[in-house]
Amino acid sequence: MTTTEGRHVVLAAGLGAALMALVLLANSCLAAGAAAPGPAAPTISPITVPATPPEDCGARDDELVVATGDDVSTGSVRREVIHEWNEVVIPSDPDSRLPGDPRAELLELSGSTDVRRAQMAALAQSGSCQYDVLVLDVAWVAEFARHGYIRPISLENDAGRFLRGPLEAGQIDGEQFGVPFAADAPLEFRRRDGRPGGYLLQLVDREIGTINYLEMIELGGGRVLDGDDRTRVALGDDPDDTWNALNSTGADAVMRESLTMDEDHSIVAFKEGRVGDRPVSAMRNWPFAFHQLAADPRMRGSDQRLRFEVRAPGTDGGVLGGSVLALSEHIRPDKVAPAMRLIGRLTGEEAQGRLFACGGYGPVLTSVYERYRAGGGPACPRQDGSDITNPSLAELATLAEEIRRSIELARPRPKSPY
Repeated sequence: MTTTEGRHVVLAAGLGAALMALVLLANSCLAAGAAAPGPAAPTISPITVPATPPEDCGARDDELVVATGDDVSTGSVRREVIHEWNEVVIPSDPDSRLPGDPRAELLELSGSTDVRRAQMAALAQSGSCQYDVLVLDVAWVAEFARHGYIRPISLENDAGRFLRGPLEAGQIDGEQFGVPFAADAPLEFRRRDGRPGGYLLQLVDREIGTINYLEMIELGGGRVLDGDDRTRVALGDDPDDTWNALNSTGADAVMRESLTMDEDHSIVAFKEGRVGDRPVSAMRNWPFAFHQLAADPRMRGSDQRLRFEVRAPGTDGGVLGGSVLALSEHIRPDKVAPAMRLIGRLTGEEAQGRLFACGGYGPVLTSVYERYRAGGGPACPRQDGSDITNPSLAELATLAEEIRRSIELARPRPKSPY
């Protein structure tokens, strides 16, 4: 079920009638294409946060704690990049760890998106300084900024390094609250074996299911309007209603098994080429799926050529996702400068290139894409004794081109402080 609050209207044009029935217009109506204005949205004020004494707030004196979710890459590349920052001290490098800087520690929280967000928010509300740097999903930036959980960040003259979409995803009310870290935009993966089969979406939970439905509306010619930051789109609980609405769009190739799929399960089904006795020929997924597929020997022929292809959507309307690096509002003052040096390192060209080449994280820097387009760019070295086949430079260049195209076609999710 899709809902809107306040003065927002979700308009879905060109979709099936039943999908249109999913769109509820609160305090408004669809009349000749116009919506009656609703009451003004209330002003969002930051939550009052307890003034916890700094010595009692849980900070680690000798560590910068980076709170994040699970590393979805085929290797622990994020942890390796942070480990390298700890080990290399270059006083002349503004993004290097300086003598006396605390070491960085990566703390992986629950793999559940909702639980991870709730845990970070609860600690912020309590005034805790247990986390110094937060890796936030772009969908959470509005909530964390409006409620005073994170602080503004000045990028000074660095903003021009980033792709516009990921940069703007970290902005609230004209201020930068998150530094782009990884960019996500939808990609289509299609098997090359030529067998007819179904198309897999991911509809098993509300988070990824909502993203899929937003993309259905946008890619189908509709538009989700986001004027006063109070639009909220959510799925209902009845899978039959979900499937009937999807089926009404005429998307006959979409498999009903999508209702039981998340990102990981759809990758497994795509590798096997079937769900039960039903063939699978294509799926929608994020860029990280490429590395998981390319590393599997089953997805390569005897000549090592990939048995699948990847491409951006054919039109605009995908959902722009990804993550940003943010500073906790409660970070100790003496940790702010080293935390910004760490953020600079993680968003630098070397780290961004490695995170992409070895982990499949979409780069946020224009320069990384330009290097691959020019025939350069890093490739991930094969580790001794590993049976993982890393993507070749040519494969990475193709992937980078499709990711960038998808990012440029994608639109941000409506921002909400809730």
